[in-house]
Amino acid sequence: MSPSSMLHNPGACESKTPSFEVVVPAQTVLPQSNARLGVLGGAYNPITLAHLLLARCSKEQFKLHEIIFVLPKTLPNKPVVETSIEQRLEMMRLGTSDVGYISLGSCTHGLFVDICAALQNVYPQSPEIFFIAGRDAAERILNWPYPDPAEALARMFAGFQLLVFERKGTLKLPENPHIRQYSNRIHTLQLSENIDHISSTEVRQRILAGQSINNLVPEGVAAFVKSHSLYKDLSEDQP
Repeated sequence: MSPSSMLHNPGACESKTPSFEVVVPAQTVLPQSNARLGVLGGAYNPITLAHLLLARCSKEQFKLHEIIFVLPKTLPNKPVVETSIEQRLEMMRLGTSDVGYISLGSCTHGLFVDICAALQNVYPQSPEIFFIAGRDAAERILNWPYPDPAEALARMFAGFQLLVFERKGTLKLPENPHIRQYSNRIHTLQLSENIDHISSTEVRQRILAGQSINNLVPEGVAAFVKSHSLYKDLSEDQP
């Protein structure tokens, strides 16, 4: 799964209040004021080097103090069946263990606005929140036919800003005044290298083909995948 595909159906609703658990805290400490928190969500099936590059570039360009990798417990569009949440969290831990500013968390919900709400109970510093998303995910969240677009967008951008990496296309804001008024909270993230060839889907496909994944995932993740014989018996491509 590419990092951009975390946002599934922005109009979907969950029946319960979103809750959040920090599974692995960052080694760094958020300042008590003017803290800046990046949020990178996904199925992490498995975590890839693209996730780490996105985190590093986001931190450098937007002066983020911490970036939390968020694994939603439920994915509305298509459930992950070949790996458990525990296995994916362990791969995330292995892949980020040497990056002090990255924390790991799990949320009951997958929508940006729900994750943002749940984070308020976790970070008493009330940091400025920046969701990191691919161009396709950003366009979906901006263009979704909400029942009340003005209210939905106001709620979202009151809670967070968007950092958009332009994977396989350039972000184009629609000529919609409801969206244009928040253009100062929508930013383009510049990547130091091309990651179009790196995705969780590509990792799984290479494993099925008996090919190496060493240039796609952190070393510890590759070892974990091999030792647990993951992704070798997939009946179809999973998210």
